[in-house]
Amino acid sequence: MKKTELKAILKPLIKQCVKETLLEEGVLSSVVAEVVKGVSPGLVENRQTQDNSNHAVRLEQQRRHVEEERYQRLKEQKRKVLDATGFGSEIFEGVKPLTEGGSPESGPSRGPLAGTDPGDSGVDISGIMALGGNKWKTLFKGEN
Repeated sequence: MKKTELKAILKPLIKQCVKETLLEEGVLSSVVAEVVKGVSPGLVENRQTQDNSNHAVRLEQQRRHVEEERYQRLKEQKRKVLDATGFGSEIFEGVKPLTEGGSPESGPSRGPLAGTDPGDSGVDISGIMALGGNKWKTLFKGEN
């Protein structure tokens, strides 16, 4: 077979294969996209930056939505448990804090406020400022 005969047979086959590859498999569109990206990088980068910021906003909205759904599920679960136990929402109604704490093994705590009622308001110190009058500013200027 001569070179011209081989060329006459192969040329239409190769042309058809290249045409199918470029058009049907999407190679041409990716080549064009790469050319456009190389010719005008500012335009493509600008669009990508805007797309990235839009994507970030969408992600934040999705995160908030997921958090809100989780909060609502937890709230519903708590309500179901309280309804099932019969306590309702006032489960701690009438409960007062312990006056003495500590572990069962060691007995009651022996801290400086042991035995003091947690509801005790303590000593009123509101009059301390009146004792110094307007002299507090001059007293503390020397320290700074």
